[in-house]
Amino acid sequence: MSRTPPHGVPAAHRQDPPSRGCHPASPQVGLAVPPAGSQHNLNDVHGLDLVIIVAYLVLITAVGITLSRRIQDARDFFLAGRSLGWGIIGLSIIGTNVSAQSYVGAAGGAWNYGIAQANFEWIGAIPAMILASLIFIPVYWRAGVYSIPEYLGLRYTVGVRVLSALIACIFSVFAIAVSFWAIAVTLEIYLGWPMWLGILVTGVVVGLYSVSGGLAAVAFTDALQVVIMFVGGLAILWLGLVEVGGLGAFATSLTAEHPNHLETYLAADHPDFPWVGVLLGLAFVLSPAYWCGNQAILQRTMGAKSEWDAKASMMFAAFAKTLVPLLIVFPGLLALVLQARIEYPDAALPWVVKNVLPPGLSGLMFIAIIAALQSSLDSGLNSTSLLITRDIRGVLWPNRDVSRDLAVGRAWTLVILVVGMATAPLIGDLGGIFFFVQVLLSLFQGPTMALLLCGVLTRWATPAAGMFTLLSGLILSGALTLIGMNMLYVAFISFVFSLAVILSVSRHTPRLPDSALARLVFRRD
Repeated sequence: MSRTPPHGVPAAHRQDPPSRGCHPASPQVGLAVPPAGSQHNLNDVHGLDLVIIVAYLVLITAVGITLSRRIQDARDFFLAGRSLGWGIIGLSIIGTNVSAQSYVGAAGGAWNYGIAQANFEWIGAIPAMILASLIFIPVYWRAGVYSIPEYLGLRYTVGVRVLSALIACIFSVFAIAVSFWAIAVTLEIYLGWPMWLGILVTGVVVGLYSVSGGLAAVAFTDALQVVIMFVGGLAILWLGLVEVGGLGAFATSLTAEHPNHLETYLAADHPDFPWVGVLLGLAFVLSPAYWCGNQAILQRTMGAKSEWDAKASMMFAAFAKTLVPLLIVFPGLLALVLQARIEYPDAALPWVVKNVLPPGLSGLMFIAIIAALQSSLDSGLNSTSLLITRDIRGVLWPNRDVSRDLAVGRAWTLVILVVGMATAPLIGDLGGIFFFVQVLLSLFQGPTMALLLCGVLTRWATPAAGMFTLLSGLILSGALTLIGMNMLYVAFISFVFSLAVILSVSRHTPRLPDSALARLVFRRD
């Protein structure tokens, strides 16, 4: 295709589209720090875009502070007083899930791999979301828990509760730092802000509504941010197709120049995401572990005003998820068709925003990117604060003054916020951070999913088997990772191993009495 990229993208900022058979390290590479000279300043930003950006920041801050008036105790702060409706929760779930990795990284993944990137949304989400809605959420609601570790503590032992909460906190704090860094990089690219200023402004805005308003503020701001994401994504879809001459011209160009990008699955010998690993590791382990056991996601359903709202919210999110790949994968393919010359794959979405969208819509889409990052950040703050306050501090100091949980929760939210801000500048030195996070998650999601599956669906899994399974599963997955095994296979093998361990140990140890199991398993008969 001989078409010149629109708006005369400088040659210094261009990179040829990937050749067929290219296998970069990850389809969801980390946001790279922009090369010297690629930053813009406020003079490059259209006045209308700047007004929209400032108005958005003021709006979400005002919403969060207004909702803070509803907070009376820890239940209000962590579970929104169990007052959330299914629509708000469903949108908030999507906002929490569509993070920097999903929104910005997926466009880079599509640039590298094509529509196979969508497997992380369809295979890697929708079936597990339906499973969570029909089976796991009803059990969590019946158990009356605030968190997934709390459920594991009731089903197995308090040791399992504390260890699983500690693991979740460590990775959540790490992810919070990543979100801060990604937002700062985005602000540096678009507005020319130095890293420290982007981190500071983000911390103040997110901190104001997260520390003051708790889960209710997080859920409502997430819902607003998701609406912005979808509007911006649809604008790119429509104007992008107009730019290339329609859907037919787009498909023809993509098929002619990048036929491999239309393959639904990657080769079985692919170094990072072979189709066998996608089916075994992603579909059967990593995806269910995330949607059925991730605290940041499921905390919203625990804050629903009824069990029906909790289940309906996940079904609604699953329906919306069918559209997400179209909105977050298409920009990467569009950048290919328009022959964008970019320095790194994750620049595909910013390039499209800058070169395809007109003023106003460009500012709106910039907000959508920031919204995706903020949704992950505020969700991580609230859920991590809950885990520390109730599942670690609450267990280790059982005689604490429960009336102080609200103050403690807010204090920990602030502490985590500051730690994330202080750590964020170091993230850029770690390379492909998002892929690395996925590798780290595969270390514990296999054994965690085995505990949840056996705990919810069976009556024979015993308390003694819980801690033994979790520890041995972690050791195995760590060993497999050290020898260089693909993370998808690590997740699947550690899951199968953990199932075998929990079955073996449970055969020789006493199980919980039926009276205790009645509210902890799916089938009560």
